[in-house]
Amino acid sequence: MDTMKALNELNLEWLRVFHRVASKGGMTAAAKSLFITQPAVSHAVSQLEDRLGIRLFERKSRRLMLTAEGEVLYGVTRRMFAVLREGTRELHEAVEMKQTVLRIGCPFLLLRSFLSGYLSDFHRTHASVRIQLEIENRMQPMLDLLRGDKVDLLFLATPKPDRIDPEFLEEQVGAFRYGFVASRTHFGALEGRRLTLSQINSHPIVILRPGNNTRDWMEREFAKEGLALNVQVETKTMAETEEFVKAGFGLGAMMIDEPEQAGSHPEEFFEVKTAKALPAGRYAALYRGQTSQMPAARDFLDCVRRGRTGEMD
Repeated sequence: MDTMKALNELNLEWLRVFHRVASKGGMTAAAKSLFITQPAVSHAVSQLEDRLGIRLFERKSRRLMLTAEGEVLYGVTRRMFAVLREGTRELHEAVEMKQTVLRIGCPFLLLRSFLSGYLSDFHRTHASVRIQLEIENRMQPMLDLLRGDKVDLLFLATPKPDRIDPEFLEEQVGAFRYGFVASRTHFGALEGRRLTLSQINSHPIVILRPGNNTRDWMEREFAKEGLALNVQVETKTMAETEEFVKAGFGLGAMMIDEPEQAGSHPEEFFEVKTAKALPAGRYAALYRGQTSQMPAARDFLDCVRRGRTGEMD
């Protein structure tokens, strides 16, 4: 008994052959159902008995019968293969679910100004696909969503031309530039003029809090002119920035699509033109290698690559 091998250390194929022999009542029938030869069945059973150090079958009246130990093992294999069948079903359901659910991570700004049109186009042609959105505005937590398999596709904005994270596949899906918008009601006198950064800085500025690409790059550009940003209000999202701009708190530092999409900003806003071009950036889609094999994710990426309504197949 001390030399008996633990069942979890045994060859699963031996257990599968034993289980089929026990359920079919003979080696010939088991061989036919497994599409292998009868000697291969006999060899597998012999190997299993040797490793366990016990007899599993005995012949009685020309019939192959389970020994008492064989009956115990047959009870184990019945439960084991029932669990494996259930596991196969659950795994199949999980695969099917992944094919019919598209999980997208993005900042709220990209959802509103860039992705919403693509999602609308995609839904018209893939109505059976459920879309789950994870909204996150900070770079590292966004990457963690993808790293932790919480999303299939991650869309983000970056001013950097080099790869964002070598762990993931990446492709550019759009472009933007930094700029300022203002309310006609409160800053209408600036519309149509081209302002230097110093002139812009003479007005209060509404901008995202530190740690965001928009804030970091704006600070660098103004610092090149010897200026510290005249920040009036710090916000957590671009949507908050727009609300404060609408209320007249100042000029809002924003990302503007290239080419600019109609309706990107409220009608009462206008872009404050700058004498010096501000940095530009790109929208990127990040995903893991296996994601490209998932129909829903692959089709949505194709939708983004082709463009919005009017360019769909």
